[in-house]
Amino acid sequence: MTNVILQADRLTQHYGSTRALDGVSLSLAEGTSTAIMGASGSGKTTLLHMLAGILTPDSGSVLFAGQPISGLPDSERSRLRREQFGFVFQQGLLIPELTAVENVALAPMLNGAKKRDAVGPAAQWLHALGLAGMEDRRIGQLSGGQAQRVAIARAQVTGARVIFADEPTGALDSATSQGVMNALLSSTSGNGRTLVVVTHDPNVAARCQRVVTLSDGRIVADTAQAPKTDGVAR
Repeated sequence: MTNVILQADRLTQHYGSTRALDGVSLSLAEGTSTAIMGASGSGKTTLLHMLAGILTPDSGSVLFAGQPISGLPDSERSRLRREQFGFVFQQGLLIPELTAVENVALAPMLNGAKKRDAVGPAAQWLHALGLAGMEDRRIGQLSGGQAQRVAIARAQVTGARVIFADEPTGALDSATSQGVMNALLSSTSGNGRTLVVVTHDPNVAARCQRVVTLSDGRIVADTAQAPKTDGVAR
């Protein structure tokens, strides 16, 4: 039986009078890819932030590897996000003054690694994601797709077990989006890690093993599927 890496139990969240989540329960298996879909305001980003320990629910609980994280102190949840979780956002949130390899190396350095020890693994991740030779380029010298690959490398260089991606292809054209999803999937669920993607794009969702659809803070569909490939021979 596949191990459950993340489990949400009856999560609720309100922003004033607005109900963002209404009793959401969800289990995610280790090494799988899951897309979370829904209209704007459906609660999908709130759910991602709950699973990642960024937000604490009004009620309900989240377990990571069987351990509750919802009630942990802020310092412990921050440590968990640095060491066990990785994040890829729509705009990458990379530091333009740093080179590609420095942006990736920053993640282990925040965990206490010295720069000389962090740069090697950072460069290896860039190579693995098709960016060999671009280590010393600043973010403004990269294309949108290349910058997102840097963000993917940064999310994983610490050995994160779960990668959360919030609209990772939202600012990209369809061809570039396909390449970024190839990199994201091959380096996460294709490598035994767990991927959770929030997306509006049905083409992105179709690449995942499971699609969870939210509406008005509730799960209205939860479908396992055979992921579509990009049609590119490897």
